Amino acid sequence: MAFLLAETHVVLVRPQGAANLGAVARALKNFGLSRLTLVDSRIGSLVDARRMAVHAEDVLAGARACASLAEATAGATWLVATTDAPPPGARVLTPRQLVDESLRRGAPTIVFGGEQHGLEPGELLRCHAVATIPVAPQQTSLNLAQAVCVFAAELFAGWLAAGGWASAAPAPAAAAPAPAELMHRLEAALAALLQESAWRDASRPKHAIAELLQPLWRAGLTEAEVRLWLVALGRAGQLPRR
Repeated sequence: MAFLLAETHVVLVRPQGAANLGAVARALKNFGLSRLTLVDSRIGSLVDARRMAVHAEDVLAGARACASLAEATAGATWLVATTDAPPPGARVLTPRQLVDESLRRGAPTIVFGGEQHGLEPGELLRCHAVATIPVAPQQTSLNLAQAVCVFAAELFAGWLAAGGWASAAPAPAAAAPAPAELMHRLEAALAALLQESAWRDASRPKHAIAELLQPLWRAGLTEAEVRLWLVALGRAGQLPRR
């Protein structure tokens, strides 16, 4: 069963170029996507964005603005970050593999970093998977709008191949993964518990907690499973200290 293109969510984190933003909106409209969110946008005037968003002014006008990635993706149950430098331990997909999995899991939320530095390691780790566009080793970095266009084109092609507008009623869905907001609560609960243990005394990397949670992101825990974790961590935090 084809996922719904209208539910596919594209998130741009720290975008800087107005022309790039307009080109992103145009690429989304080309391939039937419209849901766009800007996180911590560094764009001032939208004059160049409107100039580039040919026949996609509605996508640009409908873009949502958020202060944080956590806010933008709070309800996401299939969250994929894009990068040309996947962190160790992350599950890595090509755009086509992302589409194949979306046909099973539903519409994805795809996160793109800013033009200068992309996504931070902690942002990459707080996703179910990361996606990388296969490119020649001589030049691994794509322009933001180009990268969005590649993913949008693959999504549209996959949607058409799965039935597109002629799709039948959706098949019964398996238990949905927990929303990102609940995963962030799990991370906070684990961090609070570990800070009350000998774990805090060790020298650890900046994103140590996110690295601990990455296998749980990859596993796609259901909401019920995450709530069991929260209960267990809550009870562990109530144990008497010796």
